[in-house]
Amino acid sequence: MGIFLRLILAVFLLQGALAQAQGLEPERLEQVKRDTALFSKIVGEVLKQRFENPFALSVDPQGSYLRGYGISVSFLLRINRGSIRGIYGEISPRESTRDAGMSRNEKVALVKKLTARTLVDYGGTIRGLDSDEKVAISAHIEDRSEWDPARKTTIVVVSGTKGEIDQLSRDSLPDEELLSRLTILEY
Repeated sequence: MGIFLRLILAVFLLQGALAQAQGLEPERLEQVKRDTALFSKIVGEVLKQRFENPFALSVDPQGSYLRGYGISVSFLLRINRGSIRGIYGEISPRESTRDAGMSRNEKVALVKKLTARTLVDYGGTIRGLDSDEKVAISAHIEDRSEWDPARKTTIVVVSGTKGEIDQLSRDSLPDEELLSRLTILEY
């Protein structure tokens, strides 16, 4: 009986210690929330500057903090909105945007470069993370001219730890070097 009471007492003491440790957490979470909102706005502005079609970025990028992982910012980018592939071929109205003559693969490569550069240049705005936590940008690229549902959306995830991002921001590296040093997943 004495062991059972000691076990219950130990559980209550452990819960009290955890409650005190979590008492500091709301301030950190509030800081991370503000930093994530700012970083999400920066990602959105960078994309709007490069993809001038007003319907390319239908919703502003959204970010969230995942305990034990870090921050993830995601967005949906619609490319080739001006062209539609039908049974009689591709119909393309005149476009005056910079990305009008680019192929799908070129646009995906451009998104990789933009997100990698944004991650390194503006990742320092996220101050509430530990150096081993990650920051990831997830791009869902929807090709409006593609009819095959399996090929319609390409997902690109560019990520790195906060420590890696801080180190890369101090170095002045070309885009190709950045892409090789960050973790990039495309599917």
